[in-house]
Amino acid sequence: MKKLTKLLFLLLLFLTQISLAQDFRKFETIPQYAKQAVLSENFDDNRNEWTIVNYLSDEVRESKIKKGEYRLTSYSKDEMVVEIKSGFGYTQLKNFEIETSIKHEDFQKNNDNGLIWGMSADGQNAYGIGFTRTGYYTIQQMTNGVEHNLVEKTYSEVLHKDDFNHFLIRKIGEWYHIFINKQYVYSFPYQPLQQDQDITGFFAEGTSIRVDYIRVSKINTDQIQTYTQPTPEVASQPSNNNDARGLVITNPVNTSNYQKAGDYHALIIGVQNYKDNSINDLRFPLRDAQNFNNILVQKYGFLPKNIIFLADPTRSEVLQALNKLRQNVKHDDNVIIFYAGHGYYDQKVKEGYWLPSDAVEGDDSNWLANANLSTKLKGIDAKHILLISDSCFGGSIFKPSRSAFADANRSITNYYEKRSRKGMTSGTLKTVPDESVFAKYLLQNLKENRDKFLTASKLFYRFNDAVANNSENAPQFGTLYNVGDEGGQFVFINTQAK
Repeated sequence: MKKLTKLLFLLLLFLTQISLAQDFRKFETIPQYAKQAVLSENFDDNRNEWTIVNYLSDEVRESKIKKGEYRLTSYSKDEMVVEIKSGFGYTQLKNFEIETSIKHEDFQKNNDNGLIWGMSADGQNAYGIGFTRTGYYTIQQMTNGVEHNLVEKTYSEVLHKDDFNHFLIRKIGEWYHIFINKQYVYSFPYQPLQQDQDITGFFAEGTSIRVDYIRVSKINTDQIQTYTQPTPEVASQPSNNNDARGLVITNPVNTSNYQKAGDYHALIIGVQNYKDNSINDLRFPLRDAQNFNNILVQKYGFLPKNIIFLADPTRSEVLQALNKLRQNVKHDDNVIIFYAGHGYYDQKVKEGYWLPSDAVEGDDSNWLANANLSTKLKGIDAKHILLISDSCFGGSIFKPSRSAFADANRSITNYYEKRSRKGMTSGTLKTVPDESVFAKYLLQNLKENRDKFLTASKLFYRFNDAVANNSENAPQFGTLYNVGDEGGQFVFINTQAK
């Protein structure tokens, strides 16, 4: 009886601890007594040596400290001016907050201005949150000099159009949580920063801004009475169950809504032997396809029963496999489609094709067109679909997009919340070599990845420069045109990561 009473007590204690677990996406979760100021700049003077550029001494920029504010102006609507400094020290903190207050003062009300943090010394890696005077905000990440959106330009009622806006970057555990005017807007995984990656500052793009203050605080989580562990992960590993595959997803906006991501499916196609003698046989697509299959199973937890592997299929067999996906894939499932083989782009009709094994040169009746593939993808009711095509594929299936900060690459948005239809290809309109440089670096990066969660965009930006530098092709990543993308991301889960 005593043992039963003790067990009941422990169970009650455990349930009580769960109920007290903090949600760090609530602004008020971190009380002031749990914060320790590391750096506080109120711009009462210029002891920290912010750059001062006097009026008319520069054609584009003016910057000054006046009335307890740092004021930064870009006089050209197409020119971004930046003021950044190192020494903020948050890279040495386990948990921290960066907060600032910025007002869009004048000029180009539709242009972005805002905060930069986590910038590397070479300026190739950074994060930024920008906002306009018309009520839109954007969150971006720069990786190896390539900018991409974490949150596309989004309208929000929480932004003040004619007053100061308070921005807070909260890093707890393995996650960033972003707040605007004390309202939660977004979370994304924290990536470890190098010690010198504390370069922080402000930018104005054809605008004039006033900065009231910037502050860095250390968060002492052990001083929060009800603190247990950082729980607002967007994704967590499932239990070790050979009959199930997926990640548990927490809705980062509504903490009462939880959903389990479905299974991971793959259609892997390798075509290297062609029936028509006019089409040159290839040597390596089946090898690359098999290696891709092995990596998915061994490292990323794909179940063999959920993988369709096609070696030298005909057009009909590819379409049958796509139909099978349509029948078997459920609403919350994830699908990856990999193709290695010949491709062709018809410049006259602006259409790209895959060439199955029964393709005939000069006769497109057995070719698989982008349009056919798009129709099939529309019929697959998956949460996320990622298409990887190691062939001359053409750009007609991609939806073009632009960065909010500059002429950047394809738009990348939220990780898990929204449905996605993304693709990456080994080239645009040029012939892809038999010994694929694209496949080499794709497979190498999947093998060497140590991250627990790897988005498709992050994977692509890790190796696209290597492909471009070692071949005549420029790899492409983007949204598949008109097949139902809502701005989400396919995510690889590394089952070997601790």
